[in-house]
Amino acid sequence: MRKVIQTFILLSLGVVVFFMGYKQTEAMKPEEKLEQMTAVLREKGAQIQDWTWLAKGETDSVHDVHTFNQLLAQLETKASVTDWSIEEAEEGYKATAVKKFPNYEERLVVTWTKVNTTHKTFIIYEVKGTKWDESIVREMDKIFSQKPTIYTCVRAVLSDKIEGVLQNKARDILEGFEAKPVEALQERAFVTVSAYTVKWNDALSINKEKMNVQVALRNADNKTTVVVGTPIITSEY
Repeated sequence: MRKVIQTFILLSLGVVVFFMGYKQTEAMKPEEKLEQMTAVLREKGAQIQDWTWLAKGETDSVHDVHTFNQLLAQLETKASVTDWSIEEAEEGYKATAVKKFPNYEERLVVTWTKVNTTHKTFIIYEVKGTKWDESIVREMDKIFSQKPTIYTCVRAVLSDKIEGVLQNKARDILEGFEAKPVEALQERAFVTVSAYTVKWNDALSINKEKMNVQVALRNADNKTTVVVGTPIITSEY
């Protein structure tokens, strides 16, 4: 159990550090990006499998177990949560609530960690599904008092295993977003390319380069899996 909490803490802190350069202005709505990502993948001959929407925010209202439970009680009312699964470790607590719907599944995760005198509390609202529902945005607005950071991913499959250089197909997909590649990681059966598109008016700053979209392709079991994420991929690939 402790190892699970530690892993989650490291991931959360890592994301915070990584996204210090993330700037968001008046931009295309995340749900519009999701629609565009789906359209581009279909245009490139991919079959959509599912999508992931993740909203993440931080609060400074928790400083002990009592205030952690108070936060959970508040979220129970806001998000109509009826059952929490709570994990405990020396470093803190993690509470998870899951709700299932016909076309998607919601996960609400609250983590509180204390390292020396530093308290960190994150609220994560994650939705994974096959069909979009406008109620997702309304639910998110109820959960977060301030605008959260949103990560969107779409996973698809190409019917045939791509022979040759996966990076070429990744670049072909990025062309659908009018995105310029920034950096890439290439292996024999896997490639991921980070890029920047001016069509989305937000970006990360990495090594003085802007990026706001990632594409990953993997060959396995006679098929090619494609994942597109903004500003980065957060789902498994």
